[in-house]
Amino acid sequence: MLSRRKILVTGIVQGVGFRPFCARTAERLGLSGSVRNTSGGVEIELSGDRALLDRYEKILVSENPPASLITSLEHINEQEMSDETETGFIILESRREEEQMVLIPPDLSVCSDCLAEMNDPSNRRYRYPFINCTNCGPRYTIIRELPYDRPKTAMASFPMCEACSREYHDHGDRRFHAQPNACFDCGPSVWLANRDGDVLSRGDEAVRACSMLLDQGKIVAVKGIGGFHIACTPFRDDVVDLLRRRKGRRDKPFAVMTPSLEEAGRMAYIPRSAEKLLLSPIKPIVLCCKKKQYPLSEEVAPGQKAVGVMLPYSPLHHLILEGKRALVMTSANFSDAPIVSANDEALAALKDLVDFFLFSDRDIFMPIDDSVAVPLGKSYFLLRRARGFTPAPIPVQEDLPVILGAGAEMKSTFCLSRGKMLFPGQYLGDMKQRRTVSYYSRALSHFLSLYELSPVLLAHDMHPQFISTAAAQKKLVPFEGETTAVQHHHAHLAACLVENGSSGPAIGVIFDGTGYGTDGTIWGGEFLVGGPEDYVRAGHFLPSRLPGGDASVREPWRYALSMLAETLGIEGAGETGQSIWPGRSEMIRQVLAVLSVSPATTSCGRYFDGIASLLSLAETVTYDGQAAMALEGIAEGKETAPFELIRQGGVIVLDWRPSVRWLLEKRGRMRPGLIAGAVHNGLAECVVRICKILRESTGISEVALSGGVWQNRRLTAFVSKMLKRDGFVPLLHRLLPPNDECVSVGQVAVAAALRRREKKGE
Repeated sequence: MLSRRKILVTGIVQGVGFRPFCARTAERLGLSGSVRNTSGGVEIELSGDRALLDRYEKILVSENPPASLITSLEHINEQEMSDETETGFIILESRREEEQMVLIPPDLSVCSDCLAEMNDPSNRRYRYPFINCTNCGPRYTIIRELPYDRPKTAMASFPMCEACSREYHDHGDRRFHAQPNACFDCGPSVWLANRDGDVLSRGDEAVRACSMLLDQGKIVAVKGIGGFHIACTPFRDDVVDLLRRRKGRRDKPFAVMTPSLEEAGRMAYIPRSAEKLLLSPIKPIVLCCKKKQYPLSEEVAPGQKAVGVMLPYSPLHHLILEGKRALVMTSANFSDAPIVSANDEALAALKDLVDFFLFSDRDIFMPIDDSVAVPLGKSYFLLRRARGFTPAPIPVQEDLPVILGAGAEMKSTFCLSRGKMLFPGQYLGDMKQRRTVSYYSRALSHFLSLYELSPVLLAHDMHPQFISTAAAQKKLVPFEGETTAVQHHHAHLAACLVENGSSGPAIGVIFDGTGYGTDGTIWGGEFLVGGPEDYVRAGHFLPSRLPGGDASVREPWRYALSMLAETLGIEGAGETGQSIWPGRSEMIRQVLAVLSVSPATTSCGRYFDGIASLLSLAETVTYDGQAAMALEGIAEGKETAPFELIRQGGVIVLDWRPSVRWLLEKRGRMRPGLIAGAVHNGLAECVVRICKILRESTGISEVALSGGVWQNRRLTAFVSKMLKRDGFVPLLHRLLPPNDECVSVGQVAVAAALRRREKKGE
């Protein structure tokens, strides 16, 4: 039976070669019709045998391009036909509609076909640093607005030459409707400049000169897809140390880019899960354990067992890495500030950091950093969700109104909801940085504009002074919708449940550094029972004082002293503290004097910091998580440090003081690594003990692990394994980082649940 059918496909279906795929599939099946991009999705009209139309739809779903993601396939209408009156299949001009339903594609690493052409001396794009096709290249970073067509991208200022235009309009060509399509004659170009901005060379000569300068030990700012990287050789201590001194980055590890998986394997152990990530189109930074015969300078990742490795994802990276084993490739920014992305901004901000610049004239509309992933067993989790992942949505089970989650203070993000989708924004940085606030506003405006969203509800952290809340409110002025304050750790629990497709209730083991509690104190080692709609605080770490507030975060010895005071009393803490930190006698007396009026915290993150300081691993730190990472890095063995449980008015208090006493007894008589391992092991066992108690009283077996402490692979692996052994279902983050980047998603989930409850009560 002949039929004419109209279909609307939504999802990531623009900028990923979807329309050419539709055309080729129709021609293969002998179907006629058309396809076009619209603001609502990809609209397909087909004419032919109904059985073939059904087969066409199955092929759309099962064989669609690798970078695409179909979220819905809707029949708009269908009519019977008496005979075949149409012939051929065409791609029509895009059409803009009132409602924007198209999903924005993430940036994709250069594909093998383009690389082969770039390395072929007979090809007209030989060594062209911006080579791309419908299967690869920049997307999110160059989009100004949707539908995704060249005039609405950063390529609008580069009219295609005749040869590129022929490819673009030939639906049999790999570059058919590839919006960033270009070549040496018509596309973006690169040039090498000194610190003053003087042009030294252009084109391939500039690329070759840049490569030579890196070999000579120079430091170069290289403009990439999402912003500038700072590159230098990772094999010379003096060069990496110079970069550290210029950047003011004393300890935080640098990422390393290698030209191949084989080269990465010469410096680090690459498990199968890491290999898949490194070779994927996302190409994130992946943390892998250093090999014993580690060839890089220790200055690359000082004091760390792991090194962050990634493979080149842009054509320019491949060209610069020719003949090299590796390069330091770190984001061009200052601590926790956004990545630098514009040429004039780079010249002003980086000229004292680098020796040379490799510029390009393709604008970056939306800067984005590299994603960071950590292998965990056969899977992985994210430390930073950015390039390659953003702006891919997270599906949810029911329709949601447009809600904006404002996010947290550090590791800030925002999240928007619409229909059965959550749209987390990329990693933005620390909101205490002025440039991060501006970046937050810019990125949020981009999302709101692209999707034409008008939030009806703003969900924000309960902390009364979070800058993210003020930034979101300012962006939504005049905002006439409702606002909802969400407790920080409740948001963590909700985010973990949403990501795992669970509506709860669950036991939430929420371990992090800092979160504003409902009682006005600082939480951070919490056992919650509930779901997105509501929760009960069923347990927590024993509170301790946080002398100096944020000063204790930067100087973990302060919190370690507070732990000693809680364990041994003020006098005992003073004596023990002076024996551990003999050069801080006067400061120890000052801190103990104000301890009673310092804020209280139940933070698990601060506990790990304190233990690290008691083992002389980190008296002070220069970046978030440094002390805890040092503790995890040396942990070994099967010893178990003691912890106790206390019942206080129906709440379970995890008493860590026995572990501190045990550490002091073993200190100097046992290797620090064995003590560190015992603390991890003992805490893991204690967590499972508490979960068993809560299961007995609630019958709940799902356990959500969220919060920055769960970036600790050893603790996460041990707790997950023991929970499974005892019949629990551990829920872990994977597509959302467990740190505060997930908070905005949880805020949306909580606000949506509360809104549903209110509507049911009407």
